[in-house]
Amino acid sequence: MKFHTLVLEGDKKAGKKEGPLPVYTKQAYLRRKQRENRPPLRNRSFYLCRMIEEELKGIDLDGSGKITVCAHRDRLVPGEETYICDQKFHISIYYLEQEAIRAIEEADKDMEPMVILEILRSAFLDIAGRNQYPEKAAEHIEKAFNSIISSHFVREERIGRLSKWSQSIGAHVYRVLSAEVGEGWYLQITDRRGNVLRQETIGGDIRYVDRLNSRLYAKSEWRGNTFVIFERFGKEVFSISVPS
Repeated sequence: MKFHTLVLEGDKKAGKKEGPLPVYTKQAYLRRKQRENRPPLRNRSFYLCRMIEEELKGIDLDGSGKITVCAHRDRLVPGEETYICDQKFHISIYYLEQEAIRAIEEADKDMEPMVILEILRSAFLDIAGRNQYPEKAAEHIEKAFNSIISSHFVREERIGRLSKWSQSIGAHVYRVLSAEVGEGWYLQITDRRGNVLRQETIGGDIRYVDRLNSRLYAKSEWRGNTFVIFERFGKEVFSISVPS
């Protein structure tokens, strides 16, 4: 099975330290409180996981469609297994070492994307090395992760199946993945020359919902002068009217 879903999962122990706060300078104290009050690791890494999925689309890494990388202080399975691949259900679990968990905990906001990406790169290379064709897979992984770094951790793409033309007016739907928005969406109305007549945000501030793969945005159509987006069960989730 080809790889299609990645999750980086933390837990309460991975996000906070136990025991009383030691004596800190004010700056160090505020930094620690900021780290403890940030969103869960799964949310913070959401956009990076989606970017990795897109870059590695089509690769058969270990026969699993879904890979969960766990930053758990206590492993949820007996024994000391670092990597578990279930060929029956096509899912894999990879447990990070304590050093990697500490690196994520201690990274500040600016450095965290690079820290997480390098940890995930090492995990994927390790998984590739445990399975067939490690050299070919490793080359693909390195290229994918380097591409994300080159993009400065931002991916913006036009979603072709949601973009539609109505005579001389086009509605172009874009998805943006970044630390700032998680997963953000916007719409551009253009003419045939490419002039942007109008731009609107779609979906508000929902940052950690995969609206493309969950089929929250499944199809679209023009109804006269109104452009409409539907979810997979046919319910209207967004519309915009354009003067003729």
